[in-house]
Amino acid sequence: MLRTPPSLITEEAALSVAGAGLLRYAMGPALIGAGADATVVIVESGDNPKVSGVQDSVWVLLRGDRIPELHSRFEFRGALPIHVFARLEEGCLPLGIAQCRAMPSAPANFNRAELRLIQPLTRETLDAVRPVPSPGPVPGVDWIDLVESDPIRALESFVLGWFPEAQSAADETTANELDNLPEALAAFHRLARLRPAIHRFIDPVLKKPRRASGPLGDRLVFAMWNGAGKDWSIPWPLHVPDGADPRVWFTEDPDDPNPETTLEEEPLSRFLLQFTLNGAMSGAPYGARTYCMPTARLDALWNLLRPVPLSPFMPTGAAERFFAAPGLLAQVSGDEDEAIVGFSALHRGTLTPLLEHGFRWSRFGG
Repeated sequence: MLRTPPSLITEEAALSVAGAGLLRYAMGPALIGAGADATVVIVESGDNPKVSGVQDSVWVLLRGDRIPELHSRFEFRGALPIHVFARLEEGCLPLGIAQCRAMPSAPANFNRAELRLIQPLTRETLDAVRPVPSPGPVPGVDWIDLVESDPIRALESFVLGWFPEAQSAADETTANELDNLPEALAAFHRLARLRPAIHRFIDPVLKKPRRASGPLGDRLVFAMWNGAGKDWSIPWPLHVPDGADPRVWFTEDPDDPNPETTLEEEPLSRFLLQFTLNGAMSGAPYGARTYCMPTARLDALWNLLRPVPLSPFMPTGAAERFFAAPGLLAQVSGDEDEAIVGFSALHRGTLTPLLEHGFRWSRFGG
């Protein structure tokens, strides 16, 4: 059954829902009304990823200056409801009641809140309050042609296209240290000076590799995962010919006296591309993820996506294979019977056409 879109109301009428004793607060561009009956949140319309406003059909983000006195009103399952509105040119559009799912634990630090709408927005309402702009030019996928023959150039081509900012940044790795590193790792650090975004991933390659030892001998740790709960390294010093591509060791619980260490399937140059693709997906401004579905449902995607010829990426616990299309990255985990697909994009408009496939989405930012 189609839902009738709610009617626009004035800002005063929206704030009146809060009840008697109304107090007004500004958190970033959002207006918050606190009254005896409810809390009213009025956000600006527009496409504002990771900024105060509607993020997708269920999530609304608040972010701004600290307002300690509002902390108790946003507690999960608080005593008073939270009514959310979006401000349009013609008036305020009711979006429904929300629950706060994330915020600072200390009242003094209350400067953000992640609100989840109890009733998801219809596509019509979502397009009205968070319109989808045209993606414009997007990076291509010619870099995939280089993965087999020259993975270092493939990495450079991908990063320079996916991260458009052209700037230099201070690097803790000196020129002399780069001379001592394998070419793939040295090339990564040179690239990071041009595109420092690749050092800002949640789990980045270390700006300064560090020496360590373990059951297999001395090693050079160049990347860590999950707060150093896992790391990747190469034997150190290297006992391979100049220009060789060293193998990568993956170590779980590296602080354990007897950590478990295994060899990655990909050598260093190809592993760095894997690692960067995963970081780019996690850090992209827009994303989507399907529920588990029959693998046969993915058939329509193969006309859109090109496979990246790398082995499955394993640290997440699922064997995830990478795919790409212009401006779009995808990870597929599953087997011959069932699969889950995650997508990441630089522009919201690159995700929106995926709705045509009729997938069930656990999250959709397009």
